[in-house]
Amino acid sequence: MIVRLFGVMIMLGLMASTSTAAPKSATDKVVDTFMELDTNHSDSVSYAEYKAMVDQRARSRFKTMDANRDNQVSEGEYREFWRKTKAKWYRLKR
Repeated sequence: MIVRLFGVMIMLGLMASTSTAAPKSATDKVVDTFMELDTNHSDSVSYAEYKAMVDQRARSRFKTMDANRDNQVSEGEYREFWRKTKAKWYRLKR
């Protein structure tokens, strides 16, 4: 009985705390996403952690640009990449 009562009290407490939490702002969401780079849970992002993300994104983008997979991006490949993805990468309207 006491265990059940304790469980109900915990559930009510959790429900109360989540319902009173203010919604996150756009800045809060961006900061939360940035802090996910903190892979060693030090409560800060090191240059190495940040660079790992940048390098991964650069590899992915380069792979997308290098259509023939020769580890080089020709002018034609870059033009095609730009034509297909400019709106996605740079949020430009066509």
